[in-house]
Amino acid sequence: MQETEAQTQSNKELQQNVVFIGKKPTMNYVLAVVTQFNSGAKEVTIKARGNAISRAIDVAEIVRKRFLQDIKDPSTNHITIGSEELSNEDGTKSNVSFIQILASTSQTKPENLTQESTVYIGKKPTMNYVLAVVTQMNNGVPGVVIKARGNSTSKAVDVIEITRNRFVPAIKDPSGPGINIKSEELTNEDGTRSKISSIQIIIKK
Repeated sequence: MQETEAQTQSNKELQQNVVFIGKKPTMNYVLAVVTQFNSGAKEVTIKARGNAISRAIDVAEIVRKRFLQDIKDPSTNHITIGSEELSNEDGTKSNVSFIQILASTSQTKPENLTQESTVYIGKKPTMNYVLAVVTQMNNGVPGVVIKARGNSTSKAVDVIEITRNRFVPAIKDPSGPGINIKSEELTNEDGTRSKISSIQIIIKK
């Protein structure tokens, strides 16, 4: 009984490091892979069947080139292709092609940079800024300064919380001295001047 429980636990651990690609948007799977690595995984297997194979390749490349630059190039010996026999709804069986990509971190991490990076929040979708922040953090910067004005201030808070809770759990709570709010005077198109609220938040691991 104990042996069975141990095997079950082992299977669960293996299953946790596998991301199966389906019909959801590509960034959903990118999020799943990055979350695994940021939770301490050294390797994550990306697996897809049939029409989802191309999406699996997209996921692997987005993770490697835009989020985690210390991921090894999986070409050649870390990619497996084959076919599996699946049961159809009518009870018949058919073969479907699959691809399995092993993403793993390299032994050498990028050297830590000495200066903080700045991300300005504007009108683009929130996930664009999350991507920018995660990329900076994973490239070794000591911290990221997030700045926003006016209506974008709420988006700045969303960016930090998404980054902290879903991508880089090691980021410290920036509450208190890490947050600075003030008002700035801007020149309008008609030459008049007006004040607008702004926020600056510094996040660090």
